[in-house]
Amino acid sequence: MTEKLPGVLAEIAELIGEAGALAIAARRGGTRVYFPQKVPADHWLVACVGLKAAAMVSERFGGETCDIPLVIGGTYRQFIRAIAERIHELDGTGDSHAHEIAHRLGVTQRTVHRHRAHHRGGHRDKRQKDLF
Repeated sequence: MTEKLPGVLAEIAELIGEAGALAIAARRGGTRVYFPQKVPADHWLVACVGLKAAAMVSERFGGETCDIPLVIGGTYRQFIRAIAERIHELDGTGDSHAHEIAHRLGVTQRTVHRHRAHHRGGHRDKRQKDLF
């Protein structure tokens, strides 16, 4: 799947996974970014993919300036799936609120809530009638 990602995103996906590469593209796509050799805890990359993944990216690209592609290729469904994987990953820690996850990924809180509902079996309020 990573061969469908353009340029440096394919290499990043090999290091930290497709969801991480897509998160970087969503945050900094279309821009030139500098990756520090040692990533500080308050760096945008840490906020985007987490400290461990950011350290892996910095280990490989540290000291380099890279153009992050704006068009990430693939389908919209692949992009949504990657975002859902990242929400699931962040939600799995159990200590993140929906607004924190939404802010970190650049999505709405509603997206986080929909993801949670879908992966919890879509439990609905029993008092509500099914429309479909």
